[in-house]
Amino acid sequence: MPHSGGWEVVRETIREAVGPSAYGAWFRRLEGTVENDTLVIHCPDRFTRDWIRSRYGSRIEAAADFLRCIEYRVEPGRSTRGGEPAARDVSGDVSRATGSPIGGTPALTGFPPPASFENFVVDSGNALAVEAARAIARRQGGRCSPLFLSGQSGVGKTHLCRAIQRELSDSAVYRSSEEFTSEVTSAIRSGRMQEIRNRYRRQANVLILEDVQFLSRKRATQIELFHTIDHLISRGKTVVLSADRPPREIEELDSQLASRMVTGLVARITPPERDTRRAILREKAAGGGIGLPDECLEMLARRPVESVRDLLSGLNQVVARASLLQKKISPELVAEALAAVDVAGRPHTLDEIMDLVARSCGVTNAELSSRSRRRRVVQPRQLAMYLCRKYTNASLKEIGRAFDRDHTSVIYAIEVVERRVVERPQLRYELETLAARFSSDPRTRS
Repeated sequence: MPHSGGWEVVRETIREAVGPSAYGAWFRRLEGTVENDTLVIHCPDRFTRDWIRSRYGSRIEAAADFLRCIEYRVEPGRSTRGGEPAARDVSGDVSRATGSPIGGTPALTGFPPPASFENFVVDSGNALAVEAARAIARRQGGRCSPLFLSGQSGVGKTHLCRAIQRELSDSAVYRSSEEFTSEVTSAIRSGRMQEIRNRYRRQANVLILEDVQFLSRKRATQIELFHTIDHLISRGKTVVLSADRPPREIEELDSQLASRMVTGLVARITPPERDTRRAILREKAAGGGIGLPDECLEMLARRPVESVRDLLSGLNQVVARASLLQKKISPELVAEALAAVDVAGRPHTLDEIMDLVARSCGVTNAELSSRSRRRRVVQPRQLAMYLCRKYTNASLKEIGRAFDRDHTSVIYAIEVVERRVVERPQLRYELETLAARFSSDPRTRS
């Protein structure tokens, strides 16, 4: 006769072992029963089964050592538990999955955790890239080098590159293509090329170079990179590259360099599938103490997005609106929030947005693109970068160039604004008001 007593013991042990965020995301409403000395874990879908088994399987086995074995069953029609006390988050506030008001909770605030393999959600669209990156981080890359990660912005290339760098610590040299180009150009002008070659060819065991599509038309940098990659690979060292497209699709990239880049493994990363989107939202909400009802989570997961960044912007919209209006997270509120994500109308230009933000915030366009670190300039600059990314078709590189910054500065600014929106929800409405002026302001019309 099946019974759930043993599962309750296992869950309590798991709760202490994995912490409140992971427990709330994956175990709080998961059902389990004991059948003839076998612990049966009833999973709502295959993704949940695979995730729990791969991520927490060893912990479950340790907690259930009084039973003979463990079986994971996929049962889509099986209902999940309801009415349980919600897990407490790190601040001690309680969020219930019934969609209670969230004002005062620490929803999604604070800095994001460092990029690691543990907080990267794996699915069929990125599994090859993740396994190759893990192999390199274990110093077992072998034929994976050079590893070329290909995929559009926001799908996880930088996350994996940073995870490799974090694992290898001082033995890895991490650079954006813009930084590498600047170093090479400066060294050519000052006659210090041997210093650059020593840095990249002799001191680095692993070279990680991001966004190589920006090397297009930079002939001198391409030649130097070709010889650097060739030198490192011939000596058994490792190279990791990333771009928004495969090497042979990058315009005006030297054919020899493109050929060298594909002699290892080219791993394409595609936008997250629905199961993956669901898992990301569940973990993010649980980590921030957000009570996200299943129906609302499903609405967010169904929304077609091109990147994880777009996915989380939808969740941020919902959280900000609920917090500011002191409303429960409900399907109606989610629908309202998502309707506000996109502003209708033609694509806007970087100059339009910079001009509007400058006038609205009381700074000049020159200050936005200056090196000033004054608060009165930094915050408008970050807002302008965020709006440029959201309401234009410009790439991170193009936005950075408009502000005299590199693409990593743009990414940082976007992340800062997204965090600030949740910490101060009224900022969301200020941004929407600014965006609405793109069409109404006569100075932004074509």
